[in-house]
Amino acid sequence: MAIHITNHFWPETPGPEETMATVTYHFPAGLYPNQYNPPLSGVSVNPSFGELVDMHKASRSTTTSTEVLYRLDNGLKVKLVGTGFSFDASGDAVGGTVTSIEVLLNNGVGLVQTITGLNVSLETFNDAAAAFDSSELESWLLSGDDTLNGSTGNDELEGHLGNDVLNAGAGDDIVTGGGGTDTYDGGAGIDTLNFRDAYDALTATRGINLDATAGTVIDQFGNSETFQNFEEFRGTQFSDRMIGSSVDETFMGFGGRDTIAGGAGIDTIRYDRDFQLGATKGVNVNLTNGVSIDSFGSQDALSGIENVRATDLKDTIVGNSSSNFIRAFKGNDFINGAGGADEMRGGAGNDTYYVDNAGDIVNETADSGAGTDTVRSSISFNLGNTAAAIGNLEHLTLLNTGNISGTGNSLNNTLTGNSGNNGLNGAGGNDLIDGGLGNDSLRGSTGLDTFLFSTALNAVTNVDTILDFNIADDTVRLENAIFDAIQGVGALTSAQFVSNTAGVADTSDQRIVYESDTGKLYYDSDGNGAAGSVHFATLGTNLNITASDFFVV
Repeated sequence: MAIHITNHFWPETPGPEETMATVTYHFPAGLYPNQYNPPLSGVSVNPSFGELVDMHKASRSTTTSTEVLYRLDNGLKVKLVGTGFSFDASGDAVGGTVTSIEVLLNNGVGLVQTITGLNVSLETFNDAAAAFDSSELESWLLSGDDTLNGSTGNDELEGHLGNDVLNAGAGDDIVTGGGGTDTYDGGAGIDTLNFRDAYDALTATRGINLDATAGTVIDQFGNSETFQNFEEFRGTQFSDRMIGSSVDETFMGFGGRDTIAGGAGIDTIRYDRDFQLGATKGVNVNLTNGVSIDSFGSQDALSGIENVRATDLKDTIVGNSSSNFIRAFKGNDFINGAGGADEMRGGAGNDTYYVDNAGDIVNETADSGAGTDTVRSSISFNLGNTAAAIGNLEHLTLLNTGNISGTGNSLNNTLTGNSGNNGLNGAGGNDLIDGGLGNDSLRGSTGLDTFLFSTALNAVTNVDTILDFNIADDTVRLENAIFDAIQGVGALTSAQFVSNTAGVADTSDQRIVYESDTGKLYYDSDGNGAAGSVHFATLGTNLNITASDFFVV
C-alpha cells in the first residue's frame, strides 16, 4: 500500500513558500479507512495524504473567505483553511493564502489527517492540484523541513524532500523518510523503518548502512540519519548493510548483495515481499553457513538470524543450532531446521521437512496446507502426533542408521524405514509401508495396506515382521529388481507361489514360499533351492494366503 513518489515539479507551478509543515494523523473513532462510511476498500492502515486525497476527483461544495470545502469521490472531504480567500465570477480562486488542510470523514467533522504550517496561495494550490497526481501533490506540499506525527493506530508516514522529523507514535507503523537528512522515532508498537522508496528515486545510488544499536543510518542518498524505537528494517535494491541490536528485529534486504547481522535477540530475515519489486525466484537460505541466495539471485551474508520467511516459489531453507521458525508459504519447499527445536511451515505445495530434534514441529495448516508433503526424520516421528505434526502430512521417511520408529496418521501414508531396525505403523488410511534395510516390525493397522520389499535380501540382517497382515485387505509388494527371478509384473501368478509347512518349493516355477506353521516368507530364485532360498519376511501363522496377496512392481 506504500505510495511511490517521484519528485518532479513543473516550473509554472512553484512550490509553497519555504515552510516547515506539520502533518498529524488522526484515528477517528478507532476506525481504519476500510471501516469508514463509506469504506475505502483495501486500505487497512492510516495512509499518507496522497493515498487519501485525489483532487482530480474532487468537487467544491462550499466557500468562505477562510475555508474551501471539497467532496472527494471516495467519500472523504477536504477543507482548505486560510485567509483572504476570494473568487472571480466563474468560481476560480483569485486571492488568499492556504495555511492548513484538513482531511475529514464523510460527515465533515471527524478528522482523518491535518497539514498545518503551510503558506501557499490558494490560486497556486489549485494550479498544483490540477497539474499533479495525488502523490506528487503530497510531495509538493511537503518539500520543506517537515514534521509528521502518527496516530495511536497503524500508520504509514512518508517524508519527502527536506530534513524531516517523523514520529510514528503508537501502533504498528511503517515510516519512510524520502530525501533529506531525517530523524525517525517509531514510538510504541512494532514499527518498520523503510528505505525501499530507493526503487523509485533516480538520485538513490547506494545501499543503506544501518546500525540499530547506535540508532544511525546512512541512507540511499548518502544522508546520515538517526532513529529509535524500530523493530523492522527494509533496505534497497543496492547492497545494504544492516546490523541489529539486542532486541528482536526483522530485516528485508530486497535486491543487492546484502550483509545482515541480527545481533542478540530473536531476529528474522524476510523474503516474502520481494515479488512486489520484481523478484522471480525462490530463495536458498542456509543459516548454518550464513549464505543466502535471495529471490533476485543475489548472494546475501547472514549472521545472528533465527527465523526465515521465504517466498511463494520453490524455497530451500536450512536453519542453525538455534530454535528456528521457518515459513516457506507456497511452492515445493525443502525445509531443514537443523539443530534446535524448530517450527517449520511449508504451506501449499509438495513440501519436504527434515526433523532431527524431539522439539521440532511440522505445521502444514498455513495457506491451507495443500499438496503432498514428506517428513524425513532422523529420530522417531509420529505423523499422528498433533503437537508435532500439524495438518495434512502424507509421507514419512526415516533417515540414517538408528533403530527408530515411524507412525502414520489417518491419511494414506507412505512410510519408509532406514537401515536400522525400525518399527513402522501405518495407523489409519490405506498405507504403503517399506521397512528398508534392517529387521523391521511393520504394522498396517486399519485400512488397505501394502507392505513393500525393495532392498537387498539378507536372512540375518534384513527380515521384516508384519504384525497384522490381513489377507482380506493387505498386499505384499515385491520390487522386481530385487526379486528378479519372478516372471512378469503385476499380480503374482499362482504357479510362482506355494504355501506349505516345509518352507520349500514344490516345483521349479515357484518363487515365493509361505511356510504356514512359522509364518515365514521365502524367496527361491530357482525353485529347487539349489541357489538357496532367502527368508525375507514373517507373517502370522496358518494364514489362507495365496498368490493374489502378492504384487510385483
